[in-house]
Amino acid sequence: MKEKELKIMNASLKLFVERGFHGTSTAEIAKTAEVATGTLFHYFKTKEDLINHLYLYSKESLLDSVSECYNDKNSFRENIQNVWMNLVNFGIEKSEKFHFIISFHCSPYITYLTKKQVETKFESVFEAYKMGLEKQEIKKASYEMLTDYLWGNVVATVGHFEKYPERLNKENLKLAFELFWGGISK
Repeated sequence: MKEKELKIMNASLKLFVERGFHGTSTAEIAKTAEVATGTLFHYFKTKEDLINHLYLYSKESLLDSVSECYNDKNSFRENIQNVWMNLVNFGIEKSEKFHFIISFHCSPYITYLTKKQVETKFESVFEAYKMGLEKQEIKKASYEMLTDYLWGNVVATVGHFEKYPERLNKENLKLAFELFWGGISK
């Protein structure tokens, strides 16, 4: 990614999280990114194009945070705990990207094609659940339901620690995972 493109992405991420899609103009994005408005449109044909690129960029960052969590030598529980912990850490450490993903996950501006690209990249998470189902370690449910349950728990956990930052410690993170694990394990 080129320097100016990255500046536009970072500026738009911040503004979209703070002000929403309609509350953010392309002129404000360009000004915040310290580029000309024409430069913004050189990289992104429309505001919708920008938001789709930003969504994919943010989801790829999220995927990078969990891509190396899976280890064949670990138990299913350890692998899921590593994925869960890395997702929570992403939400805490990269909160703008995390909140952008939450805000625009169901947005009509995110195209079907962009959503399909993201789903394809997250198939490894489905594979981890498949292992747990095959070993009968977790309750029988669709991969989609399990993934949504994981994501919902991560969002709730991050939200809790944003509301009560003084409670963020290893013991409380472990407790939060145990609550999640208790919900899916047999």
